[in-house]
Amino acid sequence: MRSRLFFHRLTRILQSICIAGFVFSLVVGIYYFSLPQSAPVGEVLPSVVAQSRPSAATSNCPQPAGVPSDNPIQTDYSNPTYAWTDSIRWRCVYNIQDFSGATVDAQFQKARDAAAANGGGVVYFPAGTYQFQDDLYLRDGVVIRGETPAMRQAKSEGYAPLTKFVFPEYQPRLSGDGTPNQTAFKKILTTSPNSDRNLGIVNIDVNRAAIYFLADIERAQNRNIVVFGVRSNNVAEPEAGVPDRSFQPGWLRYSDRFSANIKITAYENVLVANNRLNDAITDNYEQPGYRIKPLRGEQIITYDRGDRVPFNYANHYGIVVNRSGKFGWAETPQTQPGLFRQGIAILDNWVYHEMRVAIHAAGQGLLIKDNQIRDRRNKQWWTDPTGLREPRGAVTYENRAIDWSGWDVRVEGNQYEVYRHQVMDTKYWSVDGEGILIQECCGGTSIQGAIVRQNQGNSYIGFYKTPVMDNVTIADNQLRANVTDTPLIYVNADTNNHPSPMSNVIIENNQIDDSILARASAGGTGNRIRNNRGGGGGSIEYSCHVNLSANTGFALKPCLPGK
Repeated sequence: MRSRLFFHRLTRILQSICIAGFVFSLVVGIYYFSLPQSAPVGEVLPSVVAQSRPSAATSNCPQPAGVPSDNPIQTDYSNPTYAWTDSIRWRCVYNIQDFSGATVDAQFQKARDAAAANGGGVVYFPAGTYQFQDDLYLRDGVVIRGETPAMRQAKSEGYAPLTKFVFPEYQPRLSGDGTPNQTAFKKILTTSPNSDRNLGIVNIDVNRAAIYFLADIERAQNRNIVVFGVRSNNVAEPEAGVPDRSFQPGWLRYSDRFSANIKITAYENVLVANNRLNDAITDNYEQPGYRIKPLRGEQIITYDRGDRVPFNYANHYGIVVNRSGKFGWAETPQTQPGLFRQGIAILDNWVYHEMRVAIHAAGQGLLIKDNQIRDRRNKQWWTDPTGLREPRGAVTYENRAIDWSGWDVRVEGNQYEVYRHQVMDTKYWSVDGEGILIQECCGGTSIQGAIVRQNQGNSYIGFYKTPVMDNVTIADNQLRANVTDTPLIYVNADTNNHPSPMSNVIIENNQIDDSILARASAGGTGNRIRNNRGGGGGSIEYSCHVNLSANTGFALKPCLPGK
C-alpha cells in the first residue's frame, strides 16, 4: 500500500516538473523570437546594432545619436529630380568607431559588411584623419559618409571636409626599376560594379585615391550612385606603356592620360555634385633623364632637365560619366544605348586640370550645370600623349573644359577656362582648347535636343561636324576671349565626308568677342541667329537657309550656298 502511494506521489511530482519545464521553454522561446535578428554565425556586430531603434522605414536599423542621418542631397537641393536618392538608407548609420580592427582598412570592412548584411546603409566616419593602406571596396547599398563641414559649398576656396582619407603616397626612386606601382595609386571601388546600387561617397577629403565605379557599359544594371562633397587630390595612374625597356630606364613613370579623379559607368541615376578636384596637388615630381624617341632618325632624346617631363597629377580627366569605352561616330540609342542612360547630373563642382577634359559625360537628359573649371596658363609639354615619342607640331592633349554627348542635354551656368600647350619650345600650340564640345567622333552622338545657355568661358562652344542636328538652343552665353582660331560659337553639321542638314537651331542673346558660324550645307528649316552682341572684331558666317535678325557688333559675310 505504501509503495503504491509513493509511486503515485512521485508521478504527480514528475508531471508538475514537466509542465513547469514546458511553460518555461514556451516563455523563453517567445521572448527569443521577439528579439531583432542576430548576426550571421562567425560575425559579431558592434554594440551600436543592439542600441538601434528600428523605425517603420528602416527596421533592424542602427541609428546612433549624434551622427548625420539626413539625405544630404535633398537637404541641399530639395529637388524631386533626385528623389531616387531616398532609396539610399541614410538613416541606417554604422559608426566606424564602433568597429574594432588592427587597421582602419579592417574596421571599414567590418562596418561595410555589417551594413550590407542588413540591407545597406551609411558607414560614418567622424571628423579626423584615416590612414588607409589599400583600395577600398564598397558593397551593394553602402555609402561612405564624413562629418558635415561648416563650409558646405565645394566651389568656395576654403572648402575642406573634416573627415580625411589618406592613402599611400608614391615615393619615387629614380634608379633601377623604380618604386613598384602597387605601393600607391589606390582607388575607391565597389565589389560588383555591374549590379551594385544605392552607393556613394559623401563629405570626405580623399587624398591619393581615385573614385571608380566602372560597370560594363553594355551590361550595366547598377544605379543610384552619389559622389557629393568630396575633395580629391593627388590622383593618377601610371601609363602601362612606360617605361618601354627597349630604350627607357626602368624607373621612369608617366601619368596615364585616361585616368580621372571620378570615373563612373552606370545604367541610370548618377549624381556627381558639390565636389572640389585638384585644388591642392602636392605629389608632382621631376624626372631628370627622361628619354623619348625622335620623330625622325634613331637618336634617342634625353631630357636632362627634370621639369621637362614631370610626373604630373593634373594631366588627366576630372569627372567622367558613361564615356569610358570604345565608341563609334555619331552614335544613336540604337547603335550605342550606353551613351543614352537617364538620370545623369553633374552639378556645382570645382575642377582644376592641366590636360584632357574636366567634365566628360553622356546621357539622355544629361545635365551639366553650375560647375567651375580651371586650368593653368603658359603650359608647355615635351612628349606625345603616350610619353614615348617627341611630339608633332599638331599634337593634341585634349585640353577641353566640357565634352558631352546624348539627347535632350542641358549644359547651363558653367564657368570655365581652358588653355593649350606650347609644343616644346616651338612656335606650335596643341590642337585643342575647346570650351564646350560635342563632336561626331569618339563617343559623340547625333543631336535631338540640346540647350547650352548662361555659360561663361574663354573658348568656343562647338557642335563640331555633327550630322543629324535638331532642336538646339545656344543662348545667353558670355564668351569674352578665345584661345583658339575657331569662332566662339561654332555650329557645323557638315562632316569631313558629306554635307548634312540641321533644323531648329537657335543662336540668340549671346555676348561674344569673336565670331559665329552656323553651317549645314544640306539645308534645313527653323534655324535662326538673333539678338547676339559682338565685340566688334568678329563676323557671322552662315548657310543661306539660316535666318538672321537684330545682331550687333559683327561683320556679315555672304551666306554659304547649299551643296
